[in-house]
Amino acid sequence: MNLCENIFHKGHTLYTDNWYTSVNLAKQLIQKNTHLIGTLRSNRKNNPKEVVFKKLKRGECVAQESKEGITVLKWREKRDVLLLSTKHTLEIKTVRTKSKIVTKPTIVIDYNAGKKSIDLSDQIAAYSNPLRKSMKWYRKLGFELLLNTAVVNSFFIHQETTGQKMSITMFRKQLIDTLVQEKEEEQVDTRVNPQHHLKKKEGSAHKIRKYCTECYQYNARMLGPKTAKNVTPKVTTFCNECTQKPHLCLSCFNKLH
Repeated sequence: MNLCENIFHKGHTLYTDNWYTSVNLAKQLIQKNTHLIGTLRSNRKNNPKEVVFKKLKRGECVAQESKEGITVLKWREKRDVLLLSTKHTLEIKTVRTKSKIVTKPTIVIDYNAGKKSIDLSDQIAAYSNPLRKSMKWYRKLGFELLLNTAVVNSFFIHQETTGQKMSITMFRKQLIDTLVQEKEEEQVDTRVNPQHHLKKKEGSAHKIRKYCTECYQYNARMLGPKTAKNVTPKVTTFCNECTQKPHLCLSCFNKLH
């Protein structure tokens, strides 16, 4: 209730998982002119026993509506699913999936539509997850917010504003390359190498900076030439001993030489 106090009395609908959903919460939200749709745990207080303990076959459903307008529904597909809603009754709709046409309760359809963006965000955040085991809870929270939640939000904003499609792993790589690019350009190769040296071109940076040859070739193969131009870093460093004197970032230079 504290988390949602700024949206009460505006007619919003909350979609919650079974950690939050209960009949008591639904009653409180109705008084705040706010709807609730969510999955429900079978052992919550005030659950209608006639619904919770009803034995169903696949495709069957049963529901009960209270005088306050709270509907508790049990539906069996592959397993039993218990849901609560303050804006639905027992209504069945026919929908088309990827492979077939099926009938589902309206509560299930609306819940899936409301929660799919959160599920997608959680799925993407799980790829290349930076979290590590730690005894300090605030370290895990800091890593989650800064290196996961913020990065995933940036990923969606980047896709929406640029129209580019890439994996979250590639986005993380490009983000890292961009953040360390300036430092890489300032570093000077100090290794003793009689043949190849990484040097920096003299002059105004915005005039002499060019795409890293190796990064561009890799991105062009993976993403296509148009997208490669948008994601490939530009550098002012180059290898003075190579025949064509290609522009290279520090990481690519170290890989080649």
